[in-house]
Amino acid sequence: MHMSSPSTARPAARRARRGFTIIEMMMAVLLTVMVFAITVPFFRNQTLAVDKGAGRLDALQNARYAQATIDRELRIAGGITGQPIIVQAAPYAVTFNVDLVSRTTYDPDATYYDPNADSLAAESWEPSRKKALPTSTVQYPTQYYLDGSGNQSPAETISYFLYTDPSAGRNDLFILYRRVNDRDSTIVARNIWIPTDTAYFFKYWRTNASGVVSQIPQTSLPLYWNSAGDPTDSIRIVHMRVASLYRDVRRAQDVTRTINHDTKLLNAGMLRQQSCGSAPLPPGTVTVTQGYDSTGTIVTSVQVSWLASLEETAGEQDVAVYTVQRLKAGNTDWEVLGNVVAQRHASYTFTDNHPVGASTWTYGVVAYDCTPSSSTIKQAAAITNP
Repeated sequence: MHMSSPSTARPAARRARRGFTIIEMMMAVLLTVMVFAITVPFFRNQTLAVDKGAGRLDALQNARYAQATIDRELRIAGGITGQPIIVQAAPYAVTFNVDLVSRTTYDPDATYYDPNADSLAAESWEPSRKKALPTSTVQYPTQYYLDGSGNQSPAETISYFLYTDPSAGRNDLFILYRRVNDRDSTIVARNIWIPTDTAYFFKYWRTNASGVVSQIPQTSLPLYWNSAGDPTDSIRIVHMRVASLYRDVRRAQDVTRTINHDTKLLNAGMLRQQSCGSAPLPPGTVTVTQGYDSTGTIVTSVQVSWLASLEETAGEQDVAVYTVQRLKAGNTDWEVLGNVVAQRHASYTFTDNHPVGASTWTYGVVAYDCTPSSSTIKQAAAITNP
C-alpha cells in the first residue's frame, strides 16, 4: 500500500469560525440592561428596608443600654451606715451613694473588687474635694462620712446627668454622662432625645407618713440632701424615660424608640418584691387619634389612648407596664413602639411620632405584670393614613 510521506501530507481544511452579528450583540446588551432595570430597584428597596430596620434597632439598643447602665447601679444604692441614699433628685440628674467598687478584700458590702481602682473613686467623697453637683451650683459633700467603726465610709457618690449635645445643632438631643465623686465625667450614651415639651429624664416617687407611694411633683424638683430626715430620704422609686433618636438621612426623618422604667431602691425598703399571680386582664377601651400637618393631608402623629387594666388598682394589683404596638394591614407580626409604666392612673396616652406612609394600621395595647406575664392585646379600630 502506498503511503504519502509526512512532509507531503496536507492538513484537513478547517471550517471557518462564525462571530457575533451586530444584531445579536445589541440583543445581548438589551437583555442585560433589562435584567439590571428589574433587579437594581429590588436590591435598592431591600437595602433601604434593612437600613430603616437597623436604624430602629440602633435607637432601641441605645435606649436599653442607657437604662440598664443606670438601673444596675441605682437599684443597689444605699445600705451603708451614715450615708444618704439619694443626694440629688433633678429632672436631668440623679446623684446617689453606693458601695460599688472596693480596692480591699474586707469590704463585704461592695459589689465589685478591683485592687487597681482609683482610690478617690472607691470610697466616700471627702469634703476637701467637694464640687458642684451636675446641672447645679450646689456644692457636695459638706461633711465626712464614717462607718460604724469611725473609719471613712466605703460608699462612693455616683451621678448620672444629661447636657445638650453641642454638636447636634438642636436643643432636644442630649449626652448622658456618669461621674464618680469629683473624678472626670465619662460618656454613657449619645443621641438621647428629650422633647422640649417633656423636659425631663427622671421622675421620683416617695412614701408619705402613711406609707403610700406617690409622685413628687416636677415643680418641686430639684431636691438636694442636706441632713437626716431630708425629703430625699423618702424617695423609693426613680422613674426613667429613656428615648433614643436615629436620624434617617435618606428619608430626612427622625426615628425614635422610648423605654420607660421604674428603678426601685432596694435598700430603701423596696427589697420585698411584689408577688404576681395569673396573667393580668387587658387594658380598657383603646382609641387612636391622627394628627395632621398644616396642609391637613399628611399624618404626622398618632395618639393612642386607653383605660387602665382593671387589675392595676384592684384584684391582684400587679400591672407593672403597658406596651403599645401597631400592625400593618396584611401583616401578622406586631411592631412594639414603646412602653408606659403603670402609675395608678385611670387612663394613659402614647404618641407615635413616626407613623408610616399610606396604609391601614391597627394599634393595640398589652398589659404586663411583674412576672412578666402579658394580657391579650386590646385593639383600637383600624385607621388609614392617606
